[in-house]
Amino acid sequence: MTFRLPLHIAPAAPGPLAHRLDALLPPLGDARLLLVDDDPGQIQQLGRLLAGYTQLRFATSGEQALALAQGWQPELVLLDAEMPGLDGFEVCRRMKADPLLADVPIVFVTQHTDAAIEAAVFELGAADFIAKPVAGPALRARVAMQLRLRRTAQRLVRLARRDALTGLAERAQLDDELAQETRRARRNGQPLALLLAGVDDLAGYEQRHGRGATDNALRHVAGLAQQLLQRPADLAARHGDDVFALLLPDTTATGAATLATRLQQGLAAGDGLTLAIGIGLLTPEHDVAAAAETALAAARRAGPGSLFLADGAQAAAPYRP
Repeated sequence: MTFRLPLHIAPAAPGPLAHRLDALLPPLGDARLLLVDDDPGQIQQLGRLLAGYTQLRFATSGEQALALAQGWQPELVLLDAEMPGLDGFEVCRRMKADPLLADVPIVFVTQHTDAAIEAAVFELGAADFIAKPVAGPALRARVAMQLRLRRTAQRLVRLARRDALTGLAERAQLDDELAQETRRARRNGQPLALLLAGVDDLAGYEQRHGRGATDNALRHVAGLAQQLLQRPADLAARHGDDVFALLLPDTTATGAATLATRLQQGLAAGDGLTLAIGIGLLTPEHDVAAAAETALAAARRAGPGSLFLADGAQAAAPYRP
């Protein structure tokens, strides 16, 4: 008996698990996708098939792909295997050897369908393999799956290293991500800011309201800090007993100060809880963490609710819009 597929098959809706994941993760449509193929027509076709994604960039050679990947940090790469010069296999090998790109999923898109080629790309560390000609529904489903897997893995790593009281990332997680983002910012020439927010006179607050109220106050500040962060790379962490940190990649002084002001304004009026905030800015010669510590110390000396900035090149100064 011959089985015939219907001419038109509606794409299946995401299952319950995918819906639950999407509710926890940033919108997939905002993901950064890098499309690599030496054939401009193939790139145009992939771009049309993935038109629902708002951040698409293209490369027509292996050398261009590596330069874009290092500077733009894509969340997923669709990579042609055969290209003149630096082919897709070598691009994959070099990305997997780069600490800042090693976890970026690579999906090979190639005319080769034999098992040996498929096995080779997986041995190189590729996440998936799609044969040309590419079918739109299958491509979109596999891209979405890889993005969900990566973002879920990142979320699980952060959840495993949480401060018990506040639910924010613990100090060790902050230190790891700060080191990685510092390397990334220095290599790409991008800004990086670290915001340290210290609760003013926490001991006095405890005397007035009791120990339980102090814990609730710390949770409240932590919740406000977490709500302010919208991008996947941003991180809110507990830096010390009464200090919170916001790690802000690709953020200028103005952007960081805007977040700091919103955090200070978010505290309930009249309960006596205020924040002294220091913002450290990365420079080629100075460490962003040391600058943030300097700025926070200056803010605390200046008095409750103060906001200071420092970049290590000069003394911390109060922020003036």
